[in-house]
Amino acid sequence: MKNLIIGASGKIGKYFLRNRKNNYIFTYNNNKIKGGIKFNILNEKIEKITKKHQIDGIVILSAYSDPDFCIKNKKKSNFLNVVKTKELIKEIINKKIYFIFFSSEFVYDGKKGNYNERDKPNPINLYGKQKLSLERFIKKNTKKYCIFRIGKTYGDNFNEKTLITDFLLKTKEQKPVVKGAVDQIFSPLYSKDLTKVTDFFLKNKFYGTYNIGGPEKFSRYSLYKKFNSNLKKNKIFKEVNIKKIFLSDLVFDDKRPKNVSFNVKKVLKVLNFKLNKIENVLNKIINEKFVRR
Repeated sequence: MKNLIIGASGKIGKYFLRNRKNNYIFTYNNNKIKGGIKFNILNEKIEKITKKHQIDGIVILSAYSDPDFCIKNKKKSNFLNVVKTKELIKEIINKKIYFIFFSSEFVYDGKKGNYNERDKPNPINLYGKQKLSLERFIKKNTKKYCIFRIGKTYGDNFNEKTLITDFLLKTKEQKPVVKGAVDQIFSPLYSKDLTKVTDFFLKNKFYGTYNIGGPEKFSRYSLYKKFNSNLKKNKIFKEVNIKKIFLSDLVFDDKRPKNVSFNVKKVLKVLNFKLNKIENVLNKIINEKFVRR
């Protein structure tokens, strides 16, 4: 039996590609994946893939995930993120295939933080509203669903410049400076943990809505300060000048919730492994990429 990852050429999908498993099939549209299957959610039915392969589980990643793109391209983003994704989900439900729908931390308004799954969603940007619309559609049409509300992810690949790798690259600059918002608070999630959690759910067929974030909560400013503190131990790095700012100092086309930190007790109860703390991942990257060279 195979698991199908729909929309594997995006940022999250690339995490799954790097941890590729033999029982996974990946789809792409514009950006070709070696060994993947071309699938356009806008004009194709998933049946062409599920008929050919014995699909036991499906992960739905396909979406325009940049909130600014969504608000600037309302019709385009709504057509893919809502209209066509609803059609895809309905097809999967009718086929009675287990699926995981990837939603977002942006379904929360960011006013209180430490959100658990019982907290009422109240998105303040269009992307979050699109995701919540799909969550409600799923719950209306089936009781056998799995929804992951994904927190901010980071990886260990320097080409992608996520939280840790972007910071480490800054240390190589002549006068390294980063801006960190003191009121932007989140639960950073390591990419390998995300793929591991997903694989675990696909194997065990858990149902329900889960906040999927890291085990810690940080403001971006406090996180960068933590990085600096760790890097002081390694003389190969320059200390980065961290400039304290507020989220309101940054310019976005659509709103951003301030505090989308998660309470992840629900998912931790079902997992048989621990989630990585970001400091451990930072030290792992330093040791593997710099110290042991």
